[in-house]
Amino acid sequence: MVKNAAASVKQQLLNFSRVILDETLSAMANADGGSLALGLEDDGVASGVAYPPDRLDVLLQAPRRLVQPPLNAMHQWVTVNDRDILLFDVDWSPEIHQLSDGRYLLRVNDSNMPFPAPDIRALKEGKRRRLTELRVIPEASFADLDSDLLAELRQKTGLTLSDAELLQHYRLIEPRQGRQVLTLSALLLFGQDPLPWHGGAFVDFVKWKGKKRRFGPDLNITKRERVEAPLPYLIERTFQVVLPHIRERQRLVDLFFEERFEYPPFAWQEAIINAVAHRDYGLEGTPIEIWMFDDRLEIRSPGQLVEPVTLERLRQGERIILLNLSKYNLFCKRKAMSQTRTYKKF
Repeated sequence: MVKNAAASVKQQLLNFSRVILDETLSAMANADGGSLALGLEDDGVASGVAYPPDRLDVLLQAPRRLVQPPLNAMHQWVTVNDRDILLFDVDWSPEIHQLSDGRYLLRVNDSNMPFPAPDIRALKEGKRRRLTELRVIPEASFADLDSDLLAELRQKTGLTLSDAELLQHYRLIEPRQGRQVLTLSALLLFGQDPLPWHGGAFVDFVKWKGKKRRFGPDLNITKRERVEAPLPYLIERTFQVVLPHIRERQRLVDLFFEERFEYPPFAWQEAIINAVAHRDYGLEGTPIEIWMFDDRLEIRSPGQLVEPVTLERLRQGERIILLNLSKYNLFCKRKAMSQTRTYKKF
């Protein structure tokens, strides 16, 4: 009786491990990939994995048998405090993986979130386009980076890492032939001058007189300014260029006149942040363009809408969960958002 109870508990633990394994690895493959350690608790204590060979084989085959299409997960044994830990690694996959119970999961931070298959597909399509940002630039070196920006990132994140370790943490460098090589993203974010590495990494601000663009003898440009800088500074400096051209208007409220900007600061600043953070950097011949007319402000960012957003879904007012799977863009947005408070006036 005791033996049967013990066997039942072991079987339950095996089933639980198999569920955790399948769910987590499929969610990781649907996102950016990742690693999963069985036998290592959340608090870092090594409990170990001790299954008999037949049950261990069931566990190892689960990612291929219980996920469609099958997962190509690698595994290895490591020892921690004399305990055997089973470490699984899975890469990002161009395919959408589904569990045997029909669910699709996406890894978000430390959670496996149910996610519609079309949205996962759209995110993967976007990732394919963003692979341009992850390409390595062998001719670049750490001397091309702005050390002040890296120091600011260290301060904001609290990470006490060297420059190389910091970039590795955000997957902004790749090992090549025995050395660490910078990616295009590293140079766009932290390069002293991103333009040699990407010809469209700037903002072109144009102010037009009237409501239409005119050319030739009727050219109606009254102001044009080109803004160049690493991406975090690019956002901040673009704010500074645009702000003087935002008109203030007076409105009578009760018995007092109230001054307001023609365009709400948060609205146009957030539009610029999104234009920089989410543009398609695979389109190198086109900058971000800001056109100011007498009756409107147009902000043009190269590329399509961020996945899984579509014009149709916006028209329907559908609630869309936006995931920026590139962590380095969070620094870009966080730094810029801290600047929006500087310019707010109501």
